[in-house]
Amino acid sequence: MKTKKIIGLLLASVIVLSGCSNSGSVQKDGKYVVASLKDKNLFADDLYSQFLSSPTGKNATFNFVLQKIIDTYFPVDKDMEQYADDAVENIEAQYQSQYGDEADAQIKSALAQRGYSDLESYRKSLIQSLQYATLVRNYVKNDFDKVFEDYYKTANPRYITLIKVSVADMSKPTAEEKEKLKEVNALLKTDKDFADIASSYSEDSSKDAKGNLGLVDSKTTNLASTYGEEVEKKAFALKKGQTSGQIKGSDGYYFLKCTETSKEKIKEELKSVDLNSPLLGYNDYIIYDAFETYKLTYDDKNIQKIIEDFIKDARKTKKESGGNS
Repeated sequence: MKTKKIIGLLLASVIVLSGCSNSGSVQKDGKYVVASLKDKNLFADDLYSQFLSSPTGKNATFNFVLQKIIDTYFPVDKDMEQYADDAVENIEAQYQSQYGDEADAQIKSALAQRGYSDLESYRKSLIQSLQYATLVRNYVKNDFDKVFEDYYKTANPRYITLIKVSVADMSKPTAEEKEKLKEVNALLKTDKDFADIASSYSEDSSKDAKGNLGLVDSKTTNLASTYGEEVEKKAFALKKGQTSGQIKGSDGYYFLKCTETSKEKIKEELKSVDLNSPLLGYNDYIIYDAFETYKLTYDDKNIQKIIEDFIKDARKTKKESGGNS
């Protein structure tokens, strides 16, 4: 695709001029007309340098080509459609149950806060996200060893088990709450298994799983949002087999145990690479690695350079930040 035409397509989605008529496919004197105002034309050539030299232009160009790759290799299928339909149906049912006659208004308000005009636009975004995730998953499966090595090195994955002793008012624990906390502390000094103590005493939702939180990591698992920053900090500081002392949270006290950090065991669990895999989301820059596995033929070298420079700048930003997010 020639530069002028791709610019016309890109600008058609980002430029709105009051009183103008979009005519991106019209040519005058060999130039593509993006828009016109009275007797004056706005040409793609006139916008080319300014638009594509800006961060917005570079980002738009990259995403335009990325979407073409996604639509070509990972088109919308029945499973994606069904997933989106089920998600929308679940939202409607939950809001109907909670708000009754006010459900539609509440849904509309919630969607607007997230930038969606209606449930259909939200549904479409879900499908697009699934296409995106499928592209990344395909890359991860093809380069699993390389991706896992980076994940293990940067995301500090491990298995954590947790015990929670709830306290209604942290400033004034009741006698019963104090007694339970004392009992848990005492049990942790014995040979009693941590998981068994969690099963009997923990008041967290993980109690039925003997306190097992499963695999957590510092990139995709936001422990702080559920348990507090101190819990998260301690979870990733523990070594295999170590147990924390009591950690004060906003609604109780927590005890943690790191049960496993084995690289081999974690790799074995993640090798199936489903769409919920942390390997898909631990690194915000993985999309560029996936993008570069597709051999694109560029008719216009300027567009090629813009995209290559965009990716190069992104990698530079990653390196300078010292991380993957």
